[in-house]
Amino acid sequence: MQTDLLFKQLNTSLAELKEAIEKFEKHTPPSKAYAEQLHISITQTNKVVSAYLVLKEQNEVSPELNLHLKLMEVVVPPTEIIEIVKVQIIEPVAIVEEKINTPEPTKIVDSITESLTVKSNYPKLNISINDKFRFINELFSANSTEYNIAIEQLNSANSLQDARNYFKGLKEIYFWKEENELAKILNTLIEKRFL
Repeated sequence: MQTDLLFKQLNTSLAELKEAIEKFEKHTPPSKAYAEQLHISITQTNKVVSAYLVLKEQNEVSPELNLHLKLMEVVVPPTEIIEIVKVQIIEPVAIVEEKINTPEPTKIVDSITESLTVKSNYPKLNISINDKFRFINELFSANSTEYNIAIEQLNSANSLQDARNYFKGLKEIYFWKEENELAKILNTLIEKRFL
């Protein structure tokens, strides 16, 4: 059921992305507003695809997935949008437009995952096996799916500010207190990722 919901959101996101691409291409040079709209559309599509992949990989429905989807809707205004568009968007655009018209949903998801996953220059969070189990059990109420979704989103963050915003949302959802030692450890790992 949640897979179907995510797939519908993915199709909606792809339609918005296609519209943003068309506006961006029609206006040469594109305005800042069109560039920002394109960046937001790509970011949203990337997040929905990430959530979809995690859900498909886990083959279990998480009761808290909707909370992550709400967190992913928070958009931070881009700071270097033009450079991002030049480097990370223009090349995958042709692939995405070609795949949008493909009738087979699995091919769309597979190709979009490859073409839209924003290549980050940052390493993934360096979480030890002991910390992983402690995070799952104590921070995510023993729900490994929730943990995997959260870590996937934190690893896909392209800026420290995006990661901080997502972490702040996690703290609110799970009611982590400021003095929570494990939350502090996770926050430190997030900060180290961007150093």
